[in-house]
Amino acid sequence: MSDSALRERVMESMHVVLAKMLARDAEDAVFELTGSMRLMEDLGLTSVSTLELMLELEDALEIQIDVEEIEPADLASLGALADFIAGHVAAD
Repeated sequence: MSDSALRERVMESMHVVLAKMLARDAEDAVFELTGSMRLMEDLGLTSVSTLELMLELEDALEIQIDVEEIEPADLASLGALADFIAGHVAAD
């Protein structure tokens, strides 16, 4: 799977996982995620809930995320996190 295809799946899965984490209905039109949404400032995530998000994404996508090289900039927005995940899936 290409990085862009995986990134698309990551963004789709983020919508479902974040809706559950934030106790919102995934079908709620008001809850529109964009790549520019900031994890902490816009969504109110903490470092712990961001880790929970990544663990949930691993389960949902059946992947392992190699977090060894994660930088603060990779956690700046949903798009940045999706880019990081798509480029850092650990080999089986």
